[in-house]
Parts: sequence; structure tokens; C-alpha cells
Amino acid sequence: MKSKIILKEAVPNKDRKFGSQKRYFPAKLVLDTGEEVKALFTYDQLEVARSRASRNLEDFPEEESFWDFLNL
Repeated sequence: MKSKIILKEAVPNKDRKFGSQKRYFPAKLVLDTGEEVKALFTYDQLEVARSRASRNLEDFPEEESFWDFLNL
């Protein structure tokens, strides 16, 4: 798995409206078609995802090692 959202890369909400988040966490999503699209996640959305992952550990992909790459 190569996916990462790095919390240090938070970006400010430049044209912030009342009640909106002060910052977002950017990511690029690769669609099934191969098209890359931009996405902005809130901290709360990341917390929901983290909670879901901790409740469903069996669904989370295993880390690949160097030896997995060699298909030995």
C-alpha cells in the first residue's frame, strides 16, 4: 500500500466561511480510470476513517516487504 496522508501537510482554508474548518489535509485520489483528482479531508473525517480501520483490522491491507516484491 502506497497511500499516505501526512498531517504536517495541512493547508489553511484561505476563504473560510463561518463554521468551516480552519485547515484541510490534501490528497490525490487515483480513480479506477487512472485519472487523478484532488481531495481535501477534514481532521474529523480522518478520525472517522482511523476509527473505522481500528474496528476492521481484517480489512486493512498488510504491509509488503522487500521479499514480497521478489515473489519468493
